[in-house]
Amino acid sequence: MKNFKIDYHDSVPWLIFWLIVLFPIAIVLLFTASTFHINQKSYTFSYAGSRFWLAFWTVVCFPIACVLLFLNGLNIRVDTHSL
Repeated sequence: MKNFKIDYHDSVPWLIFWLIVLFPIAIVLLFTASTFHINQKSYTFSYAGSRFWLAFWTVVCFPIACVLLFLNGLNIRVDTHSL
C-alpha cells in the first residue's frame, strides 16, 4: 500500500493563490520548501537562494531559473522511517 503526504513549510494560502493564478510558480514554491512522505521515506527539499527571484525567472525566462537553481543549490534530504 502506498502512503503519500506533503508538508509545505511556508504559507499555504500563497501556495493556493499561485496554484490558481500561475501554476509554474506554485510548483517552484512547492519544490523548494516541502517534505514529501512516501511510504517509509521522507524527502525534504530546501532552496538556499531567493525563492522570489526563482519564481520570477520561472515565468520570465525558464532557463535562467534553472541556472539559479543549480548555482544556489537545491538541498534534498532523505530520511527512512521504520515502524
